Amino acid sequence: MEHTDFNQIEAELIGYKVFELLKSNSNTLKSHSVFDHAIYMHDGEDGFIKIIKDKEFVSPSSIVISGMDNISFKSIDMQDGTQIEFLKDKITSKEGGFSLHFGNALTWQLPQLPQETEIRSLEEINLNLRILKDIIYTSPSREGLVPLLENVDKFGPLEVFVKDQKPGMSEKARPYIDSLMWGIFSGDIETIKSSAGSILGLGPGLTPSCDDFIAGLILSLNTASTSLCKNEPEAVEFFAKMSEEISILAKEKTTIYSSWFISESAIGEGPKAALDLIFSIITKNPEEVAKKSKELISVGATSGADIAIGIYYGIRFLSSRIELKDLDEFE
Repeated sequence: MEHTDFNQIEAELIGYKVFELLKSNSNTLKSHSVFDHAIYMHDGEDGFIKIIKDKEFVSPSSIVISGMDNISFKSIDMQDGTQIEFLKDKITSKEGGFSLHFGNALTWQLPQLPQETEIRSLEEINLNLRILKDIIYTSPSREGLVPLLENVDKFGPLEVFVKDQKPGMSEKARPYIDSLMWGIFSGDIETIKSSAGSILGLGPGLTPSCDDFIAGLILSLNTASTSLCKNEPEAVEFFAKMSEEISILAKEKTTIYSSWFISESAIGEGPKAALDLIFSIITKNPEEVAKKSKELISVGATSGADIAIGIYYGIRFLSSRIELKDLDEFE
């Protein structure tokens, strides 16, 4: 097979954790998997450094490169298990067929948490959620969890005529997602673990749809809650605890790629497109939310939409929680 010469690949953007991971794992870093749009390098422990093309999906432990939009990473002279060396301002394969330079790259940091004065009213947040829901509907794929939201409109007198005769993956997941949300509402860790464990690994994709949903859900709970539940540290602590439990489960239940994604989300870290959407919902106008929603759902065949659905569920839960507290119906 003919390989392309990539001795001068340039990094455009580097997640803030990358150099820390490179320095601490320089003797154990290996390429784990090479796909058309991503290269996963195993850090020797539980995580990855990921090389990608889309800067909107940069995360704390990823590297974005430029100039390869129409070129498959599979054309690079790198195989699964190739030893990677870190040399000050570049990484190279031990065999010398791959070299990625960092000299001109910018460092990406997690966005700052919103200030209290930036937070929109509950009515505005709920309007932004409706905008997100409408944008999710425009996703062309129906293989993931998009029907989970669509089918909410099918329950009623005409259900028997309009419902899917052969329930898809989203309908299989629905009762477990409902149970998961009830577990979060009631603070029942065992229900959360049981429900999440039943859907981890379910669905299409390198990161299966339900895993993307869970990542979006816990990422939103672990970030937006710091603003929307600022006077309830026990609630923020609970979201962190349940996320850690789900992260532990994921290591046994799903792919190594999903497990890594969920582990990052469990500590409030994730891809730029997802974080931008979360913070836009609670601080920005509907036009900005629509823009950020479209950016996220355009990622992958189903991943972006499934992450967005998790974000919708997470922030809608937080806003509903506030509504119930205002009515003195939440203990």
